[in-house]
Order: sequence, then C-alpha cells, then structure tokens
Amino acid sequence: MTPIRSKRRPLRIKAFGAAFCLSAWLCLSTASAPRAQRVVDDTPRRAGGTLLGVRLNSEVSAWLREVEGRLGGGVYAEYAELDEAGAGGDYTLGVSYLTSRGVGVVRVDESFRGRPSEMTEAVLAHELLHLRLRARGYPLFLFSPGVMTLRGPAQDVEQSNVNDLVSLIEHRIFADEMRRAGFDRLDLTNGLAAARARRGVEDSQAETLNYARAALEWDDPARLEELAKVHRANGWRRSLADGRRLADIIRAADVKAPGGVTPVFLRCMSVLYRAEFRVEADRSFALSKIYPQMLIYARRPRGRRR
Repeated sequence: MTPIRSKRRPLRIKAFGAAFCLSAWLCLSTASAPRAQRVVDDTPRRAGGTLLGVRLNSEVSAWLREVEGRLGGGVYAEYAELDEAGAGGDYTLGVSYLTSRGVGVVRVDESFRGRPSEMTEAVLAHELLHLRLRARGYPLFLFSPGVMTLRGPAQDVEQSNVNDLVSLIEHRIFADEMRRAGFDRLDLTNGLAAARARRGVEDSQAETLNYARAALEWDDPARLEELAKVHRANGWRRSLADGRRLADIIRAADVKAPGGVTPVFLRCMSVLYRAEFRVEADRSFALSKIYPQMLIYARRPRGRRR
C-alpha cells in the first residue's frame, strides 16, 4: 500500500502501489507534463481537412476546424514513438496537448505508419476531441507539489493515474460523437490479452482504471466477464470492485459543461484512493486563458489513521 500525505498536514491516505501503469486504450498526455511535450513554434502547411496525409471525413474535419478556430492556429501532427523503451508493445496509440504557447499537438504512434487510413483517422479523431475539450475550457488536474507518497511526490508517482482517470471521463463526454462517426467499431488494442500478460503483477489503481475503461468502452459482456475472471485469477479483487464503481459513477454522469467535470473527478478519486481530495485552480498556470489546471490537495482520510 502506498500512503499519500500532505506536507501541510501529516495525513496518511490508503492507496495501492502504483508502480506499473498500462494504458489499454488511447492515452492523454497533459499540458502539466512538459517533459512529454515538444515545443512547436509553427505548423507546416498542409491541405485543408488532412492530418498526417489522412483525408479526414466531414465530421472530423469540423472538429479540427473548431479546435484551430478556438486556438487561433493550426494543429501540429506527427508520428512518434510513444512508449518507453522496454515497454514490450505499442500501448499508447496517441497523445494530445497544448504547448506553453497554446499550439495544439497530436502525436500518433509510429506503429500506425502503413496501417489502413481509417485506423489512423480514428486515433486522430479521438485526440482532436480531447484537444477540443481543452479549447472549450475543460479542466485538467495535477497533484499539488505538497502531496507526497512514501515513494516521492504524487506528481511523479501517481499523476499517470490522474491523467488516465481524466481521459475516462472525457471519453464518456464525447462517446456519442465517436460512435456516430463509426470509430467505436475499430478495435485498435487488446486489453484482455494485456491483462493476462500481467499475471503476478500487484493489484493497483492502474488495474482499477483498466477495468473501468473496459466496463465503459467494451460493447461485449462476454469479453468483459473474461476480464473479470482474469482479475479474480490474479487476485485483483479490489481493483475489480473499485473499477465497477468508477464505471458506474462515470456512466451516470451527464457532463455538458466544463464545470461538470470536477465533481465527477472528485467522486472517482475518492473511490480510486479511498480518500478525500479537494482542488483549487492553479493561478500561475500559463494556459489559464484557454483552460484551467486544477491542483489536487489531500483531505482528511476516511476512517482510522494508520
């Protein structure tokens, strides 16, 4: 277990160890992680309605136009190796973020070079919808520097879980649009096989998020039950139960505006870490005129202190 504590109060918050995080769908890279970003001063000229040489359908083209219109400049897109060396596969298919200058960036994994264009378009569309939420003022969340775990600052060891949780919430927000465009039918990754390959790995928040993602996004009850069997066989009973709770919270949410994200996020965090948190806007955030970055602080833990 990995307690989280605040420098301002010596709180202990129960949590799983989170040393291993595997993304089973498309991963979001947040603007609060500059080491994952590439500085882009300008975007190359390209034909209208295309990214990475892929001709976008009319609906995706409209998403691109809205993002570029709101940001006041073109979106930069590139192929890149998105998984760390030794990851053992291509698990992160796409990322998107805004640079410190407010330039929208979409990166698609190198493994998509040469794949059918509709698969690349699905990744591009997905990341454009994340960028559109940023451009519309939907928040991102970052652990405050004062929140610590026994393994170091929460920003370093737990932030990936926060990013994945935000992605799950955002996927639900734009799920209908992905479905209407037909991209929900493309199975770009095999989360079931990935879970089987992690036999022997300690239960964690990452497994909770992976199950919640499957419960929300797999339209196949039999396949979901197979994943539940993998969780039970691996002894991941807590992540199975908590993943179901997360999915219920996100499924029941009806977020229609930026202000609706934070209450859902905090309810999910209380399940994910079995602790209470609060958030405050980061007043020094460079992109606050486009979207807010909310800093996460620890509240008093539930139940008895350890």
